[in-house]
Amino acid sequence: MKSFCSINFLLVVFSVTELPVFSNSILSVEEAAKKGFIKLTIKSKGGYTGDVIEMKVQNLTNRKLNLKIEAGRKLDSKHQNEQDILVTREQEFFVNANQPKTINVFGMCCQAHKGAPTASFAYSVGYMADSNLIKMARFIDKNKYYSNYSAQQSVWVISDNNSIGSIHDDDKEVNTMLRAFASKLTGRSIPTYEISYRSGNDGTAMGRAVTIDGVLDYTLLQTCHSTLAIYNESGEVVQLIFKNLDSDKGVYKHYFSFRTKDLPQGTYYARLNADGLLQKELKIEF
Repeated sequence: MKSFCSINFLLVVFSVTELPVFSNSILSVEEAAKKGFIKLTIKSKGGYTGDVIEMKVQNLTNRKLNLKIEAGRKLDSKHQNEQDILVTREQEFFVNANQPKTINVFGMCCQAHKGAPTASFAYSVGYMADSNLIKMARFIDKNKYYSNYSAQQSVWVISDNNSIGSIHDDDKEVNTMLRAFASKLTGRSIPTYEISYRSGNDGTAMGRAVTIDGVLDYTLLQTCHSTLAIYNESGEVVQLIFKNLDSDKGVYKHYFSFRTKDLPQGTYYARLNADGLLQKELKIEF
């Protein structure tokens, strides 16, 4: 009887000591690396969006490891002038005992005012991003927007506090979904204009805003002379769209392009005046 109890006790101790190291649970690559189970080599493939990272995982143990890389992980560039990468596609994978495996990691840049990643430049495994970036990464993963330009802009809206107006391309349905989600995360309203940027002269991904394309809806209650112009916060006209246009009574929708490249960042106003009286105003921020 004593012998039976002793054997049973030894079996329990053995299973408990082995479980944390070699269980079938799925470990994050960060946790596995910190415990010394794996060696990671992470390199950029170049580019901002999509399949942009190559990750080589060397299993240093004598057991198969089940691993994952999470959507919302921020891979840290080892070059301070280049952007970190936000992982946008969660993956689970295994690496056999004492074997290497290479996986392709989908991500998006998340520091708009730094340079584009250079091919073969190194990254570290980094850390999980803040909650809103994690939510945006998971939204991109859920909808499979891995290489979508609007999705990249959405990441920069969260990471760099860019305007929601910067989210735009030809797919209006995707734009609408991403703008709505970015608005929900940030608490900012969705603008009725689109902002286009140029690359920075210093090699950064996003330099100054160059144009803002918008639409102004307004109603004229009588025939008049109408003027549409862009004003700065001091009330000065910075761009005249049209002046003293003969206009009939009716409902109007006017599309305009505001050239911003030579203006300081800040708040501006598109104002429609009828016979000198303000009829409609649109606030613009960039």
